[in-house]
Amino acid sequence: MADKKISALSSVSDSDIGSDDLLHIVDNPGGTPVNKKMTIGQLFENVPTHLAINDIVTESSAATDLAASSTTIVDGSSFTADVSFTLDNGTDTGQIKFLSCSGMASSYAANITVSSWHNSGVSAPQIVLNAQGEGCILVWNGSVWLPVANTGATITNA
Repeated sequence: MADKKISALSSVSDSDIGSDDLLHIVDNPGGTPVNKKMTIGQLFENVPTHLAINDIVTESSAATDLAASSTTIVDGSSFTADVSFTLDNGTDTGQIKFLSCSGMASSYAANITVSSWHNSGVSAPQIVLNAQGEGCILVWNGSVWLPVANTGATITNA
């Protein structure tokens, strides 16, 4: 095994990844490189930089499914009427969805119908964004969206 290149190793499956699994680290690659090991748990407890999201989509007209991206910015500055959107089921348990409004024309709104809501007794749950700066954060628990934060958005039938 010591003579095997890292690129020649087999990949681990998602279901087999654990916090005690080891990663190969080259410490100080710009100076005197030293091979070291680290667990996945250590890595995620000590991320040495900020985390960024590069999955930001701006919508300015009706969209079928807002769940496809992690962050959706609704730009309603050119709306001439209320616009309807849909937030379908999430793709992964623990998926976080950020919704934000970057601007809104006149008294119009972005009406986001949520397909699977945390309260199953609600017939047509909606998140309504109608002013710049409004937004909310939701988490997909594997079967429904759960609201975890809200700044000015109207959540109807919750």
